Amino acid sequence: MNDQVVTYSDLTEEERVNAVSRARLDLLQGIMGGLRFNDEANEDDFQARIDAAIKKADEMQTPWFAHEYIEEDTYCSECISGMATASAEDALYSLPGVAVIAEIAQGKS
Repeated sequence: MNDQVVTYSDLTEEERVNAVSRARLDLLQGIMGGLRFNDEANEDDFQARIDAAIKKADEMQTPWFAHEYIEEDTYCSECISGMATASAEDALYSLPGVAVIAEIAQGKS
């Protein structure tokens, strides 16, 4: 790593907590935006549980609370925590004041 970009292991405990919280929020936003999981391939019922939580929120006429219903399901919450932690651990972090341009370039040479 260079001196302006650090990894998860370089973060303080507070920064790690914030990184995982941010990753969790991003994942929940993705789920609410249509991100889907393949229960058959994953050999679980994670997506079915998400769908049930969203259905419950719709039935309660409170779709804006769907993410909370998802989090109330212990299995969903544990899965999301695991994915968020892995995402935070895999990310790179810039130091304060460092400008970052994020771009994914595929197939470009």
